[in-house]
Amino acid sequence: MFSPGHGVGIHDWRAQARVYRASVANPPDAARMRLRLRVHHVSRSAQLQRVIMMAAPLRNTHITNVLWQHTGALISSRADLLRLGALFRLAAVSPHSAVFLPLRINEPSDTAASWRDGQGLADLLIVRRDVPLRPSAWPRIRATLRRGPGVPATMSAPAPRPPAVETYNPALQALFVAEHASTLVMSGTPTALHEAGDELTWCGNEVATNEDIHRYGGPTGLSQFNGPDRRSGRRDGSWECMVLAEDQIFHRSRWLRAMSEPADA
Repeated sequence: MFSPGHGVGIHDWRAQARVYRASVANPPDAARMRLRLRVHHVSRSAQLQRVIMMAAPLRNTHITNVLWQHTGALISSRADLLRLGALFRLAAVSPHSAVFLPLRINEPSDTAASWRDGQGLADLLIVRRDVPLRPSAWPRIRATLRRGPGVPATMSAPAPRPPAVETYNPALQALFVAEHASTLVMSGTPTALHEAGDELTWCGNEVATNEDIHRYGGPTGLSQFNGPDRRSGRRDGSWECMVLAEDQIFHRSRWLRAMSEPADA
């Protein structure tokens, strides 16, 4: 987990981990990912013209509210983290689209349930900052999504970029959040969203080799997003969102039980 100091944007892995990661070759999962989607056309004239949703939901992903207590968590499995990273990068290159994940419909894990009882779970909306979407306008747009299943589409998300040591630039790399109508809105420049997607992809690949996942199945903290919110006039407008992974597929005891079970005759 990477915890930046005051005023640092998305996360401080640029300072603490990019040098290490730059020496690690991208795994096979780092290629461009093809995503099966549903596209809802919400307007032909406004700058937000489309809302993109996954054809199959990310059932093992949950996100909490973050602003009330200035902290929260994104909880996910390896497969979902890899897809979520691709969706962030897709949003980064989609100037007229927003990516919507209705995560509240997912059955919460024990970890997600404990966070839900403390501060509530939310849906997730990912959008570029240059798309003039007011959070207060989101309920009306969301209501239009119920009129039909959307148009099936397959899109390729950009591949994650190799990490490089660089000076943090908040004008380009800050990630912002807002909350409205049980939805957490994450926004940023194309650079910020692409980097957030790269970080989530790294987290997804890390799950397969993480010792805590092997021992306990999770949850284990892999990273952390940080930044300001969209509201002004607050004494403390900072927030943090931990990236927690849990995945029983990689839990060692699961495989030991499977190996000890006798084969069917």
